[in-house]
Amino acid sequence: MRIAWIALGSVGCGDNARLEPVPELVRALDVDPDPDVVEINLVAADGEVEYLAGRQTPVMGYRDGSIDGAAVIVPGPLIEAKLGDRLIVHVRNELSIPTTVHWHGLRLPIEMDGDPTVNGSVAPGASFDYDFVLRDTGFFWYHPHVDTDMQIEMGLQGPLVIRAPDEPIVETERYFVLDDVDLAGDGSVRIEPSHEDLVFGRRGDTLLVNGKPPGAITTRGGVERWRIVNTSNGRFFDLHLDGIAMRVIGWDGGLIPEPYEVERLPIAPGERYDVLVALGDRPRMLRTLGVARGHDGFDRGPLDLVYVELAEDAAPPGALPATTATIPRLPVSAGSAVRRFTLREEVDGPAGTIFFINDQRWPLNTPIPVTLGDVEIWEIVNDEDGDHPMHVHGHFFQVLDRDGVPEPRLGWKDTIAIGARSTVRAALQYEEPGKWMFHCQIPEHAERGMTADVEVTPGSSSTR
Repeated sequence: MRIAWIALGSVGCGDNARLEPVPELVRALDVDPDPDVVEINLVAADGEVEYLAGRQTPVMGYRDGSIDGAAVIVPGPLIEAKLGDRLIVHVRNELSIPTTVHWHGLRLPIEMDGDPTVNGSVAPGASFDYDFVLRDTGFFWYHPHVDTDMQIEMGLQGPLVIRAPDEPIVETERYFVLDDVDLAGDGSVRIEPSHEDLVFGRRGDTLLVNGKPPGAITTRGGVERWRIVNTSNGRFFDLHLDGIAMRVIGWDGGLIPEPYEVERLPIAPGERYDVLVALGDRPRMLRTLGVARGHDGFDRGPLDLVYVELAEDAAPPGALPATTATIPRLPVSAGSAVRRFTLREEVDGPAGTIFFINDQRWPLNTPIPVTLGDVEIWEIVNDEDGDHPMHVHGHFFQVLDRDGVPEPRLGWKDTIAIGARSTVRAALQYEEPGKWMFHCQIPEHAERGMTADVEVTPGSSSTR
């Protein structure tokens, strides 16, 4: 692979900066010979990684417990499986603090969700086996739900891909885990939150793509498939690829029925997108553009993320393959039950920076009782100045409208960005009994109150 030499002044690398290749994700070792079972040993531990060349950063992260001498890596090992597989993950906690693993976006039994208020946390030195069947396809990620803001920022996060039997055929498939980190002069992560960190979520000046600063990929041309996740605590990315559109073929919950093309692709914390790009005619740069936030905040841009250079034998851009998905619309009407969630902030109050849903602050909130199998419309109202990407555990939404404007596309979402002074309505079916979290995916907000609990009790069965 050739190394790219380009100017990257926007990320502080200076003219003629040498870009290292964007690292490939490290795949987890499956220790079960059964083709329908994926069995992983995952260890949460302290370690060091090299975010910046020649400088070690102490982190908390995951390592593959099935490989002797495996080091902690950020992001953690990529878990690969197919629809219908049984996934078994033996988690051992070698940290000095409790932790859990939450499987962000997956539908699963409540005991496997990683909510410490349901099943407890994994104590230092202890282990827990996560064991469930994979019901959905797409790109997901895993992370703790104990001291979530600190543990994710320190590196406890990893990707998970679940493949369908009829995946689109492309020349190359890539994964981009987008993140950022705030590093002190000695290379350590600045973890004590500032007031700005609490208002916007932690954001750092060091952008990361698959755990390293912006880098380069070499394409052989044709069509590539990019699976993208934003694992940052607080940064909103707004992706733009020089001169060509990206065709969006999938959202959080897998492929969508009607792909569409975009020049810009906003991705809030926790969201995932699946895109096709036709490459091969010339080098290009994937950038994140500036994003205006509430409270006069701004996520800086344009900033370079991935330089796409051509292999010497690169083929010309190819025709994008057709993709298909069948998604039944959830049965809602003007007479459907509507459940309202009102988001509230106190960013400079006497109790400090705190957040609420329906005027209740987690963990002092009262769970909301609902019935298994029911379909409701959730009306999520944000009359505040800040934006909030709202994530539901164990379920998917279908967005109906935003500020009264009907949603033009159908697909499954588990994380929805609710802009400042905005209201989003979405349909949801209660599919699994248990107490499920609904919270802002900016963990500084969730940990300081913007979390609700929805208690699903037995009723009629789900149809999905």
